[in-house]
Amino acid sequence: MMNDLAHSTFYRQFPLALLILVSFTLQLGAQQQLTLEEALDQARNNPAYQAQQQQIQVLEAQLQQAARRPNPQFEADYETEALSGSAGTQELSLLLVQTWERGGKRQLRQQIAQTQLEQAILEAENYLRVLTSEIRLAYLELLWSQKRSSLIESHSERINNLLQLDLVRVEQGEIPTLNTDQLQTEITTLEALKGQLETERWQTQYEFNILIGSAAEAEYRVVEEETGVIDLPDPDQALRFALANRPDLGALRTRVNQANLEVSMEEAAAKRDWDLGVGYHLTRGDLEADDFVPRGILQSANSATNSFHLTLSVPLSLWDDNSGNIASRLAARGVRERELVQAESRVRSQVLSAFRGHRLNQRSRDLYLNTLVPRLEENGQRLEAAYQLTGNNLGDWIGIQQDFLEAALQGMEADFQARRSVIKLIEAVGGSLVEVTQGPPS
Repeated sequence: MMNDLAHSTFYRQFPLALLILVSFTLQLGAQQQLTLEEALDQARNNPAYQAQQQQIQVLEAQLQQAARRPNPQFEADYETEALSGSAGTQELSLLLVQTWERGGKRQLRQQIAQTQLEQAILEAENYLRVLTSEIRLAYLELLWSQKRSSLIESHSERINNLLQLDLVRVEQGEIPTLNTDQLQTEITTLEALKGQLETERWQTQYEFNILIGSAAEAEYRVVEEETGVIDLPDPDQALRFALANRPDLGALRTRVNQANLEVSMEEAAAKRDWDLGVGYHLTRGDLEADDFVPRGILQSANSATNSFHLTLSVPLSLWDDNSGNIASRLAARGVRERELVQAESRVRSQVLSAFRGHRLNQRSRDLYLNTLVPRLEENGQRLEAAYQLTGNNLGDWIGIQQDFLEAALQGMEADFQARRSVIKLIEAVGGSLVEVTQGPPS
């Protein structure tokens, strides 16, 4: 009766596990395979990155505008006036005025616009640097989720197969009895863990889709990237490379340069612009004899006066010498310089932290994958062989399998963290590790 009870309990619950397995298999079949290289190529589809590229076009147009000169002013005036009787005069004035920007303002405008454009290009490059790093991390997390799910799936299948086999062995009298409670509890625990991992995988999938600019409901199956032994560069060499090549530091340096130019611009603004004018003035009148003294000298006469005008308008800096704006720009330059110092210190910290993290994670990964996991697997195989001979000590075999699964998951976690630290190191130095080792191209 005990055998019948165990048999009926198993066949009531085993189809559920089988259904979950089939559902998981169908779900994987609907996924689109994506390599890391393909994912990185899609980084430029990220809307935020595209917005930065659009901002570069805005600044390119502003640079074009900065080269323009002030428009000249044209003034024209015509006036008539009666002197006496029917006589009158006509006055025509034509004047062309051009602003003279003193202190090199036009050149400074161009230089400031150029630094703003360079800064935007470097910021876009830095955004792409961070974005590709985040894509690599999300890709690695998806791969890690697939590996964990696969490990748990194979472990579940192994226990299901053992349970199915042992039910047959009990019926045939090869082993005396079978307590299915332990096996069913283990199966239920694994199914709950798989559900948790599936939830975490979808959270990572959604974040990954945002990064590559893909549809939110898209689902990808990532593939293992073939990597050999990674040779890390010397920390001092990596630090020098990062300080010289990180685009975010380059953007901050352009800000300092822009602050210097803005100080010069305010100093140039203290030299007020002059307005230079050139013009022509015509006065023409109809004169009669009575218009002259003594009267009657001439019966009639016509008169005309032509004159050439030069004008110069010079503002006087009596009360406003622009000293407040100059002082403000000097203080702003100090702010930018300190921001650069702080950023360089942060970059040093990131590089050194990535080096230390990689060493620790590498050590932990070797401990799990090369020592602990193989030993637990060997112990499990030995206990399983003993159990298959006698049918006893099932609890010991389940216990060692649980330890093996936990250690294998911890080994995967350590491997994930070791790979993650390499990605963070690449992000910290601002280039590939090969570039760091070989130095920047000449």
